[in-house]
Amino acid sequence: MCEIADRARIEAFLHAFAREATTDTHVYLVGGTSAVLIGWCESTVDVDLAMRPESDAMLRAIAHLKERLRLNVEAASPDQFIPVPPGRE
Repeated sequence: MCEIADRARIEAFLHAFAREATTDTHVYLVGGTSAVLIGWCESTVDVDLAMRPESDAMLRAIAHLKERLRLNVEAASPDQFIPVPPGRE
C-alpha cells in the first residue's frame, strides 16, 4: 500500500531518482506535488511528474523507487494542470 506524499517523502524520492540518472534529464513536478513543495498543503496522494527526455532506464527507476519508497508516482504533464502557450518547449 502506498503512503501519502509529504515534503520529506517527495524529497527522498527526488534524491533517489537523481542518483539513478545517467544523462541530463529535466523533471517537471506538477499538481499536488508542486503544491506540497511550495508549502500550499502538507501532503498529496501521489508524485505527479514529467521528464524530458524520457528513457526506459528512468522509467524503470521510477517503478523501482515507487515500490521501495511505497509512494505512488504518476506521469503527468504541466498542460494537464494549467494552460500553456504553443511552442513552450
